[in-house]
Amino acid sequence: MNKQDMDDIFTQKAHEAFQASLGSLSPQTLARLSQARRKAVDMVGQPHSLLSTWGWRMPAGAVALAFVGVMGGALWMGHGNGTPSPLAAANTDAPIMMTADNLDMYADMDFYQWMETDQQPTQAPDDGTVDDSDDDEDDTGVGG
Repeated sequence: MNKQDMDDIFTQKAHEAFQASLGSLSPQTLARLSQARRKAVDMVGQPHSLLSTWGWRMPAGAVALAFVGVMGGALWMGHGNGTPSPLAAANTDAPIMMTADNLDMYADMDFYQWMETDQQPTQAPDDGTVDDSDDDEDDTGVGG
């Protein structure tokens, strides 16, 4: 037996069960069901206005969309006092994540940031002289 045959048998049994249940209903209930059926069939052919179809959902959706836009813009742009919002501050890695570059160099990003902010000793200007002496000034014991 294929699926279509099984569906046909199910439909037939459901129809028989429905017909059998109609015998146990009161005449008032049958009249109300008949009236509701006629009303539903009549409404199928009538044109519907946009307001009756969507009802209150369209204005509520427009208000919700405007609210999301305003709040999203406020969070994205900042609070208006010159400081970036937490969302904008957290978005500093977005350009890095959107590139197709190899991300291995970003594994030590904290180290690179530390190197950038750490006070590096300034080197003496190169005056062209070379120190060939064997004495070591740092007393570490390394060298000649």
